[in-house]
Amino acid sequence: RTVDGVRKALRKKLAREILNGAGGTNELVGIFTDKATAINPATDLSINEINKDTLDEIIYSYGGDEDVEDEAVLILSKDDLRLFSQVRYEDGRKVYDIVNNGNTGTINGVQFIINSTAGSMATSDEGAYLMAYGPLSNYEMAIFSPTEVKRSDDFKFKEGMIAHRGSVFAGGNVVAHNGFLRIKKGTIPEA
Repeated sequence: RTVDGVRKALRKKLAREILNGAGGTNELVGIFTDKATAINPATDLSINEINKDTLDEIIYSYGGDEDVEDEAVLILSKDDLRLFSQVRYEDGRKVYDIVNNGNTGTINGVQFIINSTAGSMATSDEGAYLMAYGPLSNYEMAIFSPTEVKRSDDFKFKEGMIAHRGSVFAGGNVVAHNGFLRIKKGTIPEA
């Protein structure tokens, strides 16, 4: 169980790094960082709220003049998925048909992945990245070593504790020009 817990913690760390890794020593280059130089910041999409047009705006803002969708995935927070689920037509019907399957699923047929490090429309500051949309194959992650889990009885011996450490050598970066559309929180107009 301990080894499984260490492996799960490593997967969570890598998932955070894929979005927010700063690209420094011992870090991946995240989709949301300025070190992801394959993404032109001018293509970022700003949204002020999640409404009935948000998903269409994201899909049709991605890619070139003839590209629409190539098995792309929307990466978002659970909070923003909740906001999608609360959008209603005037008659009370839900705008978005959301099918959950663990931390994945579909919104009106568009695949999504929940990542807790993605920003939230409700709590993020203006200009913060909320979501990313694009094919997952546009992010390449190389694994240079197997996952190694070590146990030590020595580290906290006086306190009677056993320490476990997991490590893996990996690297990652966006490998396609404008491989992801980054969605950030826009300015909310004052009333």
